[in-house]
Amino acid sequence: MTAVLRLKSFALVAVLLSAVVAVGCDKDTPPTTPAPDTTASVTWSTNLATGGASSRSFKTTRTGTVSITLQSLAKSTTLRAGLGVGIPLGDGSGCVLSRSVETVAGSTAQLELSVDPGNYCVQVYDLGQLTQPASFTVLLVYPIAGT
Repeated sequence: MTAVLRLKSFALVAVLLSAVVAVGCDKDTPPTTPAPDTTASVTWSTNLATGGASSRSFKTTRTGTVSITLQSLAKSTTLRAGLGVGIPLGDGSGCVLSRSVETVAGSTAQLELSVDPGNYCVQVYDLGQLTQPASFTVLLVYPIAGT
């Protein structure tokens, strides 16, 4: 008789567990989809002093590619400047460059590099060609996580 009682107990437990599992699976919740990754585009315009440098910080929130384009420099197509990317100084006073180029203004990116999430900076600097302060415009495109 104990074997029959154990069999009935086992059957009752199995039915109860099935009911609990069925209730837990009954909810129809849509799967969550992560937001698509995207990029931020910043147009940065200011002046570059003779013999000087100007920098701007930015933060990437995902791995991806940074693209930097010196679009204009003193309305010249022949004037050269330094364009670089690196890590901002802790006090916000400048940029420690890890990669740079000497370039003229143009419409295609002069610097492109892969980055991890983190804090970075872009810098434009005089190569000794400026005789007076010059306006410039940089297009900066960098990876950010979707919202």
